[in-house]
Amino acid sequence: MKIEDIHYDLQPIPVDEENFDVEKWRLQNPVDYFKFMYMINISANKNEVFQLLYKISRLYIPDTLYKYYSFTDDKTLNEQKLQTLEQQKIFMSDVKFLNDPFDNKAFYYKADTLIKYERLIPHGGRLIDDFSTFTKVSSLTANSVNSMPMWAHYANNHVGYCVSYDMKHNTQLSGCTFPVQYTNERIDITSVMDKQVQYMINQIEIQGAEGKKEILLDDLSLVSLSSYFCNIKHSSWSYENEFRCTTGANAKGMPYVVATPKEIYIGLNCSESNVEKLIKIGKALKIPVYKMFFDELSESFDLIFREI
Repeated sequence: MKIEDIHYDLQPIPVDEENFDVEKWRLQNPVDYFKFMYMINISANKNEVFQLLYKISRLYIPDTLYKYYSFTDDKTLNEQKLQTLEQQKIFMSDVKFLNDPFDNKAFYYKADTLIKYERLIPHGGRLIDDFSTFTKVSSLTANSVNSMPMWAHYANNHVGYCVSYDMKHNTQLSGCTFPVQYTNERIDITSVMDKQVQYMINQIEIQGAEGKKEILLDDLSLVSLSSYFCNIKHSSWSYENEFRCTTGANAKGMPYVVATPKEIYIGLNCSESNVEKLIKIGKALKIPVYKMFFDELSESFDLIFREI
């Protein structure tokens, strides 16, 4: 689907601020980054709309989000994860190291269309090789600890642990966290790239004629597009109910974001030595630590947890 073919009939919807029910609003208005980009593209003041949409995206962030961690045979990596937890931080990864090789592939452009620009001929018409190099990410989930697939897939078969984060009090973490949208469609952004190249060439000529040594660009179209569209994944991943912390690759403090844990949940197959380490961290941070169990005599097919 081409981005220029996306259209929405934007009708103002009255909001009762006094009786606003955010949970109901989320159900009625699932996140739609295609609509976000449509609004930015038709706006005369793209930067202002970008800021407004960012504020709207905050309404999707739950009060509590969870992050699952694995323990593997790499003891050094295990210790680094525990140290990062104790230091109240979350590690931000390069997109290329995520488990989905199709991550950040929700959009594309046709380089052969841009080869008409002389400046891009030496580059085969490519303006940007890989959008994923601009961002670092860390995945959280709205799935609580009673999620067997999450324990199996992201805590290596219940050997690892899960940490909850209060998103109301973790301002840095919540400020860069966005809901993930799931879809089967990829977006052709060739027309956006074409306009961006035109704009850049014009600014190079104009500002160059003024004797400026640095060319400054104030069009945030590509920035907004990449920051939103990197949070789109294929529908097959929807079971994760993911929320993604997304930052610039060179942002201050990288590769970490400050994140104060709320609770620690230990997988039912976690080793005794790692259980002891997590309990010690919980005491140091003065937060509750729970151990996951499966009740063999329960009629419910659920995991349960007890404080230890």
